[in-house]
Amino acid sequence: MLPTKLTAVDPESERMRYKVVRRDTLADVSPGSLILSASQETGQCLLRLANGTNQEFDLGPEGLRIVAARR
Repeated sequence: MLPTKLTAVDPESERMRYKVVRRDTLADVSPGSLILSASQETGQCLLRLANGTNQEFDLGPEGLRIVAARR
């Protein structure tokens, strides 16, 4: 079963196994990024981008999905 929430408490190796996609289009929110925190319920996520910076996204309640990443 896929997680509905990931946080910094979860090991980085676990968070690397997933990616965040928009629920309306199923497009990657930020390809190649690392999830620092994400919640399907709130639609908020904090990602570490490929360039090393962090960016927060707010897609609204139920606006994102956490899915398996193919890395």
